[in-house]
Amino acid sequence: MKAAFAEVFSDRFSGEIDKVVDAYRVMLRESLAKGDDTELQAALNRARLQEKILAGTSMVDQAQACELLGLSAANPSATMKRKEEKREILRFTVDGRAVYPLFQFDVEGRRIYPAMAKLIALTPRTWSGFRLLHWLTRPHLDFGAAPAERLGVEADAVIAAFEREIVPAEHG
Repeated sequence: MKAAFAEVFSDRFSGEIDKVVDAYRVMLRESLAKGDDTELQAALNRARLQEKILAGTSMVDQAQACELLGLSAANPSATMKRKEEKREILRFTVDGRAVYPLFQFDVEGRRIYPAMAKLIALTPRTWSGFRLLHWLTRPHLDFGAAPAERLGVEADAVIAAFEREIVPAEHG
Protein backbone atom coordinates (compact mmCIF):
# COMPACT_ATOMS: atom_id res chain seq x y z
CA MET A 1 0.00 0.00 0.00
CA LYS A 2 2.82 2.34 0.94
CA ALA A 3 4.66 1.64 -2.33
CA ALA A 4 1.50 2.20 -4.37
CA PHE A 5 0.88 5.53 -2.61
CA ALA A 6 4.47 6.58 -3.21
CA GLU A 7 4.20 5.67 -6.90
CA VAL A 8 0.94 7.57 -7.38
CA PHE A 9 2.28 10.58 -5.47
CA SER A 10 5.52 10.51 -7.48
CA ASP A 11 3.63 10.32 -10.81
CA ARG A 12 1.31 13.18 -9.85
CA PHE A 13 4.15 15.34 -8.53
CA SER A 14 6.14 14.69 -11.70
CA GLY A 15 3.12 15.64 -13.77
CA GLU A 16 2.68 18.89 -11.85
CA ILE A 17 6.35 19.80 -12.33
CA ASP A 18 6.00 19.12 -16.06
CA LYS A 19 2.99 21.47 -16.20
CA VAL A 20 4.97 24.22 -14.45
CA VAL A 21 7.85 23.81 -16.91
CA ASP A 22 5.47 23.93 -19.87
CA ALA A 23 3.77 27.04 -18.48
CA TYR A 24 7.16 28.68 -17.97
CA ARG A 25 8.10 27.99 -21.58
CA VAL A 26 4.85 29.56 -22.78
CA MET A 27 5.44 32.58 -20.55
CA LEU A 28 8.96 33.02 -21.92
CA ARG A 29 7.81 32.69 -25.49
CA GLU A 30 4.78 34.96 -25.23
CA SER A 31 5.47 37.69 -22.73
CA LEU A 32 9.21 37.99 -22.44
CA ALA A 33 10.27 37.52 -26.04
CA LYS A 34 11.20 41.17 -26.45
CA GLY A 35 13.41 41.50 -23.39
CA ASP A 36 16.98 42.77 -23.62
CA ASP A 37 18.24 40.40 -20.92
CA THR A 38 20.88 38.14 -22.55
CA GLU A 39 20.26 35.30 -20.07
CA LEU A 40 16.56 35.50 -20.80
CA GLN A 41 17.21 35.44 -24.54
CA ALA A 42 19.49 32.41 -24.12
CA ALA A 43 16.76 30.60 -22.15
CA LEU A 44 14.20 31.51 -24.79
CA ASN A 45 16.49 30.26 -27.56
CA ARG A 46 16.99 26.96 -25.70
CA ALA A 47 13.23 26.55 -25.26
CA ARG A 48 12.63 27.27 -28.96
CA LEU A 49 15.31 24.78 -30.01
CA GLN A 50 13.87 22.14 -27.70
CA GLU A 51 10.38 22.69 -29.11
CA LYS A 52 11.73 22.47 -32.66
CA ILE A 53 13.60 19.23 -31.94
CA LEU A 54 10.55 17.68 -30.27
CA ALA A 55 8.23 18.78 -33.08
CA GLY A 56 10.54 17.17 -35.66
CA THR A 57 10.70 13.82 -33.88
CA SER A 58 8.03 11.13 -34.10
CA MET A 59 6.87 10.34 -30.56
CA VAL A 60 4.73 7.72 -28.86
CA ASP A 61 2.91 8.04 -25.54
CA GLN A 62 3.15 5.59 -22.65
CA ALA A 63 0.31 3.32 -23.79
CA GLN A 64 1.70 3.17 -27.34
CA ALA A 65 5.18 2.43 -25.98
CA CYS A 66 3.83 -0.50 -23.95
CA GLU A 67 2.04 -1.79 -27.05
CA LEU A 68 5.22 -1.55 -29.14
CA LEU A 69 7.12 -3.47 -26.46
CA GLY A 70 4.42 -6.12 -26.04
CA LEU A 71 3.94 -5.14 -22.39
CA SER A 72 0.77 -4.87 -20.38
CA ALA A 73 -1.07 -1.60 -20.85
CA ALA A 74 -2.86 -1.98 -17.50
CA ASN A 75 -0.62 0.70 -15.96
CA PRO A 76 1.54 2.16 -18.76
CA SER A 77 2.85 4.95 -16.53
CA ALA A 78 4.38 2.53 -14.02
CA THR A 79 5.63 0.19 -16.74
CA MET A 80 7.46 2.93 -18.61
CA LYS A 81 8.68 4.53 -15.37
CA ARG A 82 10.61 1.31 -14.68
CA LYS A 83 12.25 1.55 -18.13
CA GLU A 84 13.16 5.18 -17.42
CA GLU A 85 14.61 4.36 -13.99
CA LYS A 86 16.78 1.66 -15.58
CA ARG A 87 17.98 4.36 -18.00
CA GLU A 88 16.96 2.31 -21.03
CA ILE A 89 14.93 4.98 -22.81
CA LEU A 90 14.74 8.72 -23.45
CA ARG A 91 11.59 10.41 -22.14
CA PHE A 92 10.29 13.91 -22.77
CA THR A 93 7.20 15.85 -21.79
CA VAL A 94 4.98 17.39 -24.44
CA ASP A 95 1.77 19.15 -23.42
CA GLY A 96 2.05 17.63 -19.95
CA ARG A 97 2.31 14.05 -21.23
CA ALA A 98 5.24 11.66 -21.18
CA VAL A 99 6.40 10.80 -24.69
CA TYR A 100 9.21 8.73 -26.14
CA PRO A 101 11.03 9.13 -29.45
CA LEU A 102 9.82 6.36 -31.75
CA PHE A 103 13.31 5.67 -33.15
CA GLN A 104 14.28 3.99 -29.85
CA PHE A 105 11.94 1.07 -30.49
CA ASP A 106 12.81 -2.08 -32.39
CA VAL A 107 9.23 -2.62 -33.50
CA GLU A 108 9.83 -6.07 -35.01
CA GLY A 109 11.78 -7.25 -31.96
CA ARG A 110 9.29 -5.64 -29.53
CA ARG A 111 12.08 -4.08 -27.52
CA ILE A 112 14.05 -0.91 -27.03
CA TYR A 113 17.24 -0.96 -29.03
CA PRO A 114 19.97 -2.05 -26.56
CA ALA A 115 22.24 0.69 -27.91
CA MET A 116 19.96 3.28 -26.28
CA ALA A 117 20.91 2.16 -22.77
CA LYS A 118 24.59 2.33 -23.74
CA LEU A 119 24.20 5.82 -25.23
CA ILE A 120 22.30 7.06 -22.19
CA ALA A 121 24.96 5.61 -19.88
CA LEU A 122 27.74 7.29 -21.88
CA THR A 123 26.01 10.69 -21.94
CA PRO A 124 28.07 13.24 -20.01
CA ARG A 125 26.43 14.92 -17.04
CA THR A 126 26.75 18.23 -18.84
CA TRP A 127 24.48 16.97 -21.63
CA SER A 128 20.71 17.15 -21.36
CA GLY A 129 18.33 14.62 -22.84
CA PHE A 130 17.57 17.24 -25.49
CA ARG A 131 21.21 17.45 -26.48
CA LEU A 132 21.38 13.66 -26.87
CA LEU A 133 18.14 13.72 -28.86
CA HIS A 134 19.56 16.46 -31.08
CA TRP A 135 22.75 14.45 -31.70
CA LEU A 136 20.74 11.34 -32.52
CA THR A 137 18.41 13.10 -34.95
CA ARG A 138 20.72 15.32 -36.98
CA PRO A 139 22.60 13.97 -40.02
CA HIS A 140 26.01 12.48 -39.27
CA LEU A 141 28.86 12.13 -41.76
CA ASP A 142 29.66 8.56 -40.67
CA PHE A 143 26.24 7.29 -41.71
CA GLY A 144 24.94 9.69 -44.35
CA ALA A 145 21.87 9.81 -42.12
CA ALA A 146 20.95 10.52 -38.53
CA PRO A 147 22.42 8.09 -35.98
CA ALA A 148 18.86 7.32 -34.82
CA GLU A 149 18.17 5.80 -38.23
CA ARG A 150 21.11 3.40 -37.82
CA LEU A 151 20.43 2.10 -34.28
CA GLY A 152 19.08 -1.21 -35.53
CA VAL A 153 21.72 -1.93 -38.16
CA GLU A 154 24.94 -0.23 -37.03
CA ALA A 155 24.58 0.03 -33.25
CA ASP A 156 28.31 -0.37 -32.57
CA ALA A 157 29.15 2.32 -35.12
CA VAL A 158 26.58 4.69 -33.58
CA ILE A 159 28.06 4.12 -30.12
CA ALA A 160 31.61 4.65 -31.45
CA ALA A 161 30.56 7.89 -33.16
CA PHE A 162 28.95 9.08 -29.93
CA GLU A 163 32.09 8.25 -27.95
CA ARG A 164 34.09 10.41 -30.36
CA GLU A 165 31.52 13.21 -30.02
CA ILE A 166 31.74 13.36 -26.24
CA VAL A 167 35.54 13.32 -25.95
CA PRO A 168 36.63 16.75 -24.74
CA ALA A 169 38.62 18.78 -27.27
CA GLU A 170 42.32 18.75 -26.51
CA HIS A 171 44.50 21.56 -27.73
CA GLY A 172 48.19 21.47 -27.41
